[in-house]
Amino acid sequence: MIAIIADDFSGAAELAGIAAARGLKAEVQTVFDPTSDAEVIAVDTDTRLKSENDAVRIVSEITRQIMAAKPVWIYKKTDSVMRGHLRAEIEAILNTAGLSECVLIPANPSKGRVIRDGCYFIEGMPLHEAVFANDPDYPRRTDNVRDLLGDCARIHTPDASVPEDLPRDLSSHTLAAGAADFFAALLGAGMPTRTIAPTSRSLILCGSLAAWETGRAAQMKKLGFEVRTLEEPVSPSIWQTTSKLMLAIGERENEHSAKLTEKLIEKALPLLSEPANLRIGLEGGATAIAFIRCMGWTRFEVIPEGHTGVGSLRPPDGSVLCVKPGSYLWPAGIWPSTQEILTPITKSPSICMPSILRS
Repeated sequence: MIAIIADDFSGAAELAGIAAARGLKAEVQTVFDPTSDAEVIAVDTDTRLKSENDAVRIVSEITRQIMAAKPVWIYKKTDSVMRGHLRAEIEAILNTAGLSECVLIPANPSKGRVIRDGCYFIEGMPLHEAVFANDPDYPRRTDNVRDLLGDCARIHTPDASVPEDLPRDLSSHTLAAGAADFFAALLGAGMPTRTIAPTSRSLILCGSLAAWETGRAAQMKKLGFEVRTLEEPVSPSIWQTTSKLMLAIGERENEHSAKLTEKLIEKALPLLSEPANLRIGLEGGATAIAFIRCMGWTRFEVIPEGHTGVGSLRPPDGSVLCVKPGSYLWPAGIWPSTQEILTPITKSPSICMPSILRS
């Protein structure tokens, strides 16, 4: 079993989706369950918005539980722009798992997010000049990676400007941490598999400020979505005139982001009762965890749909959840008018040995 420890739900789903696309049986869990037969388990600790002390306590306990299950490898998923308690959570895993050091690469070169000369850039723009400068919880005021991380001699943060910069071989005493590109590089190639789940209607919940400010409404309208914000009325009768709907927080005032997310979920719940085979897009980790907690779900089978940056999950009610970080675009083909059903690979290959374990 490969274990992923993520501080938010969208990150856990994203990496589990990468593993599933390589033919590995994957699960996302909010409560660690070692009895699963999944080859990859991504655990959401939901610690990004908690206090640092609470984050350390929770991550240490989950790491202890994971180590008792004897994983072949642990990966610490961090936010790609270094929001959250990165240093404290990494140190908690190092101390609990008995590892000596960590290589942290939060960059995603495939998405234009790079570290060059120790500074973070998004599509050539310094991090503190991008949309994340206005993040409601972790405003980015510098692009210097070490300043964002804080002092820790055991955590190494190499530059990563292109995919070839990502290490493929690490010592078994080294914790790998960072974003999706680094995880994919360490996992290596696998048997590709793809299954598109048949659905009839699509509902997207957008609670991400970064998504809204970078034009998500316009993007989804081009894809045929009806877009409504918290201020606009919506009822289940809307499904009589459209099969695609996006609900968004919209422009934020002074109200706390958690309260706005709660209002978004409340507005969405009446829309879930009627449609069969509903496909639900959850944009942003806070939105995703608020929704699944409201539904009472803790374990999710990962559907290998093969969409980069998105985890497609099957909860107990049989719907499809498409979960991604808020700041990325929805990939092409994930919201078509008619879902194409591809033949799945029914036999999961035996787990590939990541290159990190060969040294």
